Amino acid sequence: MLARPSHSSGSDGPRSQLTNRGPNAAWLNARCIRRAFDSRKFLSIGAAQKSISSRQRGITLVELVVTIVIMGILAGGTVAFVISSTQSYVDTATRNQLSAIGRIATEKLAMALKLAVPNSIRVTAAQSSGDQCIEYIPIADVTSYLDVNFASASNSLTALPFTASGLSGKKYAIIFPVSPSALYAASSPGPLATVTSYSANVSGGIETVTLSGNHLFGTGSEAQRLYLGEEPVSFCVEGGKLFRYKNYTSSGLKATQCTPDTSSCLPTSAPNRALIADTLINTSRTAFSVAASRLQSTGTVRLDLNFSDGSESINIRHEIQIPNAP
Repeated sequence: MLARPSHSSGSDGPRSQLTNRGPNAAWLNARCIRRAFDSRKFLSIGAAQKSISSRQRGITLVELVVTIVIMGILAGGTVAFVISSTQSYVDTATRNQLSAIGRIATEKLAMALKLAVPNSIRVTAAQSSGDQCIEYIPIADVTSYLDVNFASASNSLTALPFTASGLSGKKYAIIFPVSPSALYAASSPGPLATVTSYSANVSGGIETVTLSGNHLFGTGSEAQRLYLGEEPVSFCVEGGKLFRYKNYTSSGLKATQCTPDTSSCLPTSAPNRALIADTLINTSRTAFSVAASRLQSTGTVRLDLNFSDGSESINIRHEIQIPNAP
């Protein structure tokens, strides 16, 4: 039991009173000190928890909206970049494809027309849709004639042997062709005579060419050139496509040029009708035109081909020099 505090007013005061209470006073002092320490520790922990709580509080609606807007802007920019890159790739691929189609078509036309009999190239008038045809007689071989009767009709002539291999079938013997109309008329006198079934007949280094009938060649060539021609071939722009036609003159050459619109004239299916190119949009254009012939060549063929696919288009303008001379 604790002793009552003394009412003595000694010189030591309250401090001496605390220190003079014996063992119980010491225990009480320790307990008071421990409670004070626990109280300060509790206050310190509470303050720390309050600080942590204030730092871990949730975001506000304004912050959420701002975040969504920023993410939307970034996502929109990314999507726009991806779409633009993809479209750019598609456009480039389309242009490359159109360029390849145009290059192949141009090369095939150039290779074919450079082997045309002089002055055998003719074209039809271009329609408003761009449909148009070009026709020529391919060269099977060429040599120099030796003996030709230019005074009266004959069914044969002599020449240096043709050198091309595999020559057979229907051919045309051609001397000094000066115009397409004279060639395709196949009349006598004229520059072209039909060889119904060609077969080489060589003796002593001289070849005898037998014609299908008596024919009078109108004029001789200064260079004495004798062309052996194949059946005519046509290239036609038709309905946005470029076709090649062959084997359509079994009944003879056509004085009037055939077109796909001409009844029973050009073939309508493979293998005599072959697709060369598509995506050819030639509206209000002239695909083929022939320049005037010159002394050492039979002129120039000009091409104007417009290939289009969607929003992409490529226009090819090309000139083909015809090196062969009469």
